[in-house]
Amino acid sequence: MIAETIQKNLSEPDFYKDIPVPFAVFQPVYDASHRKVVNAIYLYVNQAYCQMAGYSREELTHHYFLDIYPEGDVWFAYCHEALVRKEPVHSCFYSEETKHWLDFTVGPASIKDAVAFIFNNVDDSVRKTKRQKKTDNIIMGITKILNNDEEFETSMNHALEELSRYIHPDRLYVLETDGYTASNTFEWCARGVEPEIQTLQHLDYNDYLRGWEKYMTDSSSVVIENIENLKADDFADYENLKRQGIRCIAAAPFYNSGKLIGYLGADNYKENELINTQAVLNSISYFVGAKIVNHRLMEDLNRMSHMDILTGVHNRNAMIEEINALESKNVATGIIYADVNNLKHINDTKGHEAGDQALCCSADKLAFHFGRGNVYRAGGDEFVVIMPEVGEEDFEARLGKLNTELQESNPYRFSFGACWCPNSNRIEEVLRVADREMYEAKRRFYQKEGVDRRRKNY
Repeated sequence: MIAETIQKNLSEPDFYKDIPVPFAVFQPVYDASHRKVVNAIYLYVNQAYCQMAGYSREELTHHYFLDIYPEGDVWFAYCHEALVRKEPVHSCFYSEETKHWLDFTVGPASIKDAVAFIFNNVDDSVRKTKRQKKTDNIIMGITKILNNDEEFETSMNHALEELSRYIHPDRLYVLETDGYTASNTFEWCARGVEPEIQTLQHLDYNDYLRGWEKYMTDSSSVVIENIENLKADDFADYENLKRQGIRCIAAAPFYNSGKLIGYLGADNYKENELINTQAVLNSISYFVGAKIVNHRLMEDLNRMSHMDILTGVHNRNAMIEEINALESKNVATGIIYADVNNLKHINDTKGHEAGDQALCCSADKLAFHFGRGNVYRAGGDEFVVIMPEVGEEDFEARLGKLNTELQESNPYRFSFGACWCPNSNRIEEVLRVADREMYEAKRRFYQKEGVDRRRKNY
């Protein structure tokens, strides 16, 4: 008897309980034209469906669907389509009836003119998809900011401000490092949060950032969810972070040719179920790093195109740009035209290395008295000093010191002419005056030296 009962139970499964996903069979109700389903009758539901719907089997079977869900007629089109096509129909959408995202398949049932539904709750899958999409959209939006036409600093600050809208930190920042020191180069702070950028400059890398490397042994970024966890094993870092009011921290590294050059960091950020905060930081840090590397490259190229490689002062291109800029301004400006004496003779008798040394010494001398940023090599043996926003008395004092130094015994000397004007929009005229004075000084020098100027190649 027991064996027969076991055999019967094995041969007759309990479909109400055993089917692991929501399952229901409906009898569609058509309108008079038999072209549109206007209601449906529950013929069968399993336990999983009842749990999903929040009703018992007795409350559902043999009842009209619209009596249970008055606004649920969206399902009827799928019933009709499955019966007309005589094959399963698959779709997925948010069910207002169950308040879930449902992936479902409906097809003709074995009962005449009935349909069977199988449902799958895909809330987690949809949530993950939406989370990923929102994360991607945030990354795309900030990437566009970093690649727009704004100036470098404006673009970087704009990107940090935009990022703050999504992860709501107290502070966002960029730390740059050469492996020896570390400096905070960009910073965004929430209202009421004290900026730290001024205090985080030229810090010893070993003291300030070396400890972060251990977090990236098994991870692509630095994540400290609670700085109290540092207290026992890394008290120095703990004290440093505590001083800044930091409770949690996340920092994503960025690299140049495999070398660590900085971090994008967030202090006291808020985790958000709608986005993947770590993915956002990791991706944005890559583009921040690329932006910084590209900016450095452009600066280097610009510097090279505006610098005289031999002497380390500006070249003629830079001089022309500065003259054009000053012509549209109204600032006091001092001008010097200088020409290295006997450069051809030095090259001919002592070699070009000695000639190069004469040029470098002359450039350094002018830079010492007037600032390297104001000295230009106009070409050959000529240098020009353009010193904007300088008072006449200050300029004359500098000239006096230069003249005194040139009167002393120096291995290399140059002749110069100078002129100061209160208004830089007359700079072309001032340049001509200084140029004439330089040639007059040079004439006197060669006359004194007894050198035939016609033999000197200017």
